[in-house]
Amino acid sequence: MNNLKKHPSSFRDPSGFVFEYEGKLYRQVNKHYADDYDLLLSSGLYDELLKGGKLIAHQALQQNLTGSNDWYVTLLPEQIQFISYPYEWCFDQLKDAALLTLDILQISLKHGMVLKDATPFNVQFVNGKPIFIDTLSFEKYNDAEPWVAYRQFIECFIVPLVLSSYKSTDFIRQLQLNPDGLPTSFAAKLLPFKSRFRLSLFLHIFLPSNISTRKKNASSARHTSFSKQKMLNIVDDLQSLIRTLKPRRLYSVWNNYYEETILSNDYLQAKSILVTKWLNELQGNIAIDIGTNTGAFAVDASRRYKNVIAVDTDELCIDELYKKCKTGRRENILPLWVDITNPTPAIGWANVERAGFISRLNADLVMALAVIHHLVIGSNIRMKQVVDIFKHITNLLLIEFVPEEDPKVAEMLERRADIFDEYNQQHFETSFSEEFNILKKEVIKSSSRVIYLMQKK
Repeated sequence: MNNLKKHPSSFRDPSGFVFEYEGKLYRQVNKHYADDYDLLLSSGLYDELLKGGKLIAHQALQQNLTGSNDWYVTLLPEQIQFISYPYEWCFDQLKDAALLTLDILQISLKHGMVLKDATPFNVQFVNGKPIFIDTLSFEKYNDAEPWVAYRQFIECFIVPLVLSSYKSTDFIRQLQLNPDGLPTSFAAKLLPFKSRFRLSLFLHIFLPSNISTRKKNASSARHTSFSKQKMLNIVDDLQSLIRTLKPRRLYSVWNNYYEETILSNDYLQAKSILVTKWLNELQGNIAIDIGTNTGAFAVDASRRYKNVIAVDTDELCIDELYKKCKTGRRENILPLWVDITNPTPAIGWANVERAGFISRLNADLVMALAVIHHLVIGSNIRMKQVVDIFKHITNLLLIEFVPEEDPKVAEMLERRADIFDEYNQQHFETSFSEEFNILKKEVIKSSSRVIYLMQKK
């Protein structure tokens, strides 16, 4: 079919693949996977995972939409509004994705199946919680064999989490450079010497690292017997390790931004009232809050928009917002650790396997509150460039202009030369008016800052 497009990230697994047809994503199950797919359903595993909200739901269709000779069945999964990647997650998101994967493994073993894949790319966040999306990752369990995905789980989950705990959460972003995971040998060199006396770390990081660096004599290799109980013991140990891990962060610049800056409480209150008032006149499917901080305005937007993507360059801010969201306070907010001045690029085979952040955005509304001066003055981005990025990702724009006389701008310019002759309100309005119509503008009380509501022409 001419309007059928195979998803660029779905080509490695002979069990099936994902494709797009008439604006929806489908998954084809190949004959190669037929027995395991039937067991997934007949064993009761699919029903239990679905009931627990751990696996994405699907509708089975007896339609060979691709016309492939390998076709067994077509699945129409529940559609996810926005796909995120592990290197855009905060510490607790990656931690919860790891625990979900192990939880699913435990449940699978009860039904005579096992996970053959254990990558965080099989997890997405929906309604504030992680959910497993790869229906073809299950296979019949052989209790005489060790877990085939153990190494993948260690390198994709345990190593980034442990390094984030002992060193810095910046190691989560290493998954962008190493999507197949970080080797245990890499972690062993970076972890402090005392960590090897922690039994779980010795077993899952230092011991595998030592084995992988030795020259092995294949003729003398011995087969070690395995069992289901041994598998469960490993899972229990991994769960215990993960639950004890806490992130190690350097000083966070933005998590106390509003509490510790020179901005007044009167300004914050007036801004909140104004933004809430304008948002109450809007509604839609997707809103994006750029520079969300701890998400106060993302929460406001979530009352009017079905899905809110809240991004910030500060991992601690995103982590705090995520913990609020997963407790049910605002489940339709997806917090992501993204720097809008250096957004996630496209990576993988042919640079299309995993799309860049900007290319995934298609919003009804973008909020950019107290952001423009950081882009133009803090990052030397021209006003025209800011306009260009917003016009490609949104229809409506709620943006705050911070004038040159603002104390925050003055504070920023104390540390560098003022080369920003074009940074003024007139140039701001002229630049944005080329691509947007200004629907509303209002000065925020107790400040010289101005809020604008714009619509793309």
